[in-house]
Amino acid sequence: MTDQIEDEFQVAKEQDSEGTALSSATFTEPIKNVRMPKVLSVDVSTKIGEAVECMQKNKIGSVVVTKNGQLEGIITERDILMKVIGLIDDWKNASVTEIMTPNPQSLMPQDEIAYVLNNMHVGGYRHVPIVNENDEPVSMISIKDVVSWLLDHFPMEIINLTGEPYRGPVSREGA
Repeated sequence: MTDQIEDEFQVAKEQDSEGTALSSATFTEPIKNVRMPKVLSVDVSTKIGEAVECMQKNKIGSVVVTKNGQLEGIITERDILMKVIGLIDDWKNASVTEIMTPNPQSLMPQDEIAYVLNNMHVGGYRHVPIVNENDEPVSMISIKDVVSWLLDHFPMEIINLTGEPYRGPVSREGA
C-alpha cells in the first residue's frame, strides 16, 4: 500500500513539474489516454435478467449488446429503471433487444477526448462505447472515467484536501 502511495506521489510530482495545466489542448488527447475498464458485452439473444445479473456481479452501470461480435446496442442502469421496472411483467425472461438503445453513438480509441465530452453533453449519455475499426466493442468510457481523468490533472489539489466538507458515508450503494 505504501509503495502505491509513493508511486502516486511520484506521478503527481512529475505532472506538476511538467506543468500539466488543464487547457483546451488537453481535450485533443486521444481517448485511449483515459483509464477505462474493458467493456462487458452480452449477445442479442441474452435475457434482461442475465444482463442485470452481469451488471450487478461486476458492479457496472452498463453493458453493450453485440451481434456476431459487433456493437448492436447498449443497456444502462437507467434503461433498467425507465424501461423495465413496473413496465415488463416477466422482465427476467424478456430479450435485451426490448430495452437496449440500438445503434448507440460510439467512438474509437484514437478519437479526441473532446468528442466524449460532446457526446455525453449533447446526447445526455453517461456511457459511450469505444469500438475498433470493425465496430467491435473494446472498452466503455463513463462519466466517472472522465472525471477521474480530469482530476488526474490536479493531483496535489485533490490529494491535499482536508477538513470539510464531508457530508455522508464513504461509499454508497448504487452510486
